[in-house]
Amino acid sequence: MSIKKLAAVVVVACAALAAAVGGAGAHVRSGRLAARASSSALGKPDAAKGKPVVFGADNMNVAPGAEFPESEEAASATVKYLNAYKGGLDGHPIKIDWCGTDGTPSGSASCAKQLIADHPVAIIGASDLASADTLPAYAKAHLAYLGGMDFTPVESTASNSIIFNDTAQLGNVLAGEYSVKGLGGKKVAVIAFGNTQGEFSANVLEQPAIKAAGGTYELFAVPPTSATVTSTVEEAVTSGAQVISLEDPGQCLALLQALKEAGWTGKVMSIDTCSAPVTVQAAGAAANGMYWFQPFQVPATETPQAKLASAILAKYAPAKIPIDSPALTEVSTVMDIWSQFHGTPVSKLTSAYMLKALKSGKNHPNFLGQPYTCKDTAIPAYPAVCNSSYYLYHIVNGKAVRVGTKSYDEGAGLIKK
Repeated sequence: MSIKKLAAVVVVACAALAAAVGGAGAHVRSGRLAARASSSALGKPDAAKGKPVVFGADNMNVAPGAEFPESEEAASATVKYLNAYKGGLDGHPIKIDWCGTDGTPSGSASCAKQLIADHPVAIIGASDLASADTLPAYAKAHLAYLGGMDFTPVESTASNSIIFNDTAQLGNVLAGEYSVKGLGGKKVAVIAFGNTQGEFSANVLEQPAIKAAGGTYELFAVPPTSATVTSTVEEAVTSGAQVISLEDPGQCLALLQALKEAGWTGKVMSIDTCSAPVTVQAAGAAANGMYWFQPFQVPATETPQAKLASAILAKYAPAKIPIDSPALTEVSTVMDIWSQFHGTPVSKLTSAYMLKALKSGKNHPNFLGQPYTCKDTAIPAYPAVCNSSYYLYHIVNGKAVRVGTKSYDEGAGLIKK
């Protein structure tokens, strides 16, 4: 399938890819992370001064069922931290000019036009399902596109794009593979939202991985008009599957509760949205044992970087920001840009310079994730992706616990252009 055709499929199937990481219609709000996050993790204040270094960013803030305000909230929070505690970039404040889009081609194209007119040094990637209408415009204006969610093949293949972490493609492949090889699922039942979009991730990404691992696959679609998930869950439970995989983030809590009520005692693989702290808390025992893949150290793991992320969001983000992949992607993206360029004279910070620097060398520090190398190899079909490593987690007594010490990136070859 050509990139152009695949991009069109993905845009049509945007709800599925948005669902894989959680859209606003699916968000479970976490509450303020850091009532317990120590402000000491922020370090000693070192305020940036002078003329700001301006970046641009477009983000889906108002698209029904697929808005991602937490992307802007998390990026803005991280910028405030860097300006207050880390001296910004070369002592200068970082500024992001935001443009909110509804994810339509016209809306995103309008944002691109507006941001280009602001003459930023580069574009910070956020969450936009209409990148096919912005990336070419940014490329024509010689602007780099740095980080953000790789919802579509456009971000993942453009020559002016750097995707620090894959967040919307390989996770589904890994879930399918691990369901068979790691959890013993000779047969895997996948519960997904029952429309064309909702079945995209399950059929196009997860199913081939299950089959390649030697398992069999059966899709159980929740009808869009159904008031409950009970009958669909009961069908999956009685299907003879050893593993049930959840691909319907809008109904995470209902699915977990229905599995428990149906007497399910097998393994549960899920997308990361269902691991949101308040979902896990509300599900209680029904969430215990649930597995998912996540490209970042989650705040609940309390590693030094996770503690810092918690402290940043606690101090500067809205109290009820969803702590999901779009939010963590932006924290990681902004921190990675700062890590690479905080000592660079601002006079040198052009898109051309930044692209060259990011594509040079290997194993660059990657906040909350594995080191990244931009050598077109992380996912061969998507040369702009610099890191495809994921962590595996499961819920133990209501808490997120990393499984082992290994990171996962197998199955990248199953993703085709």
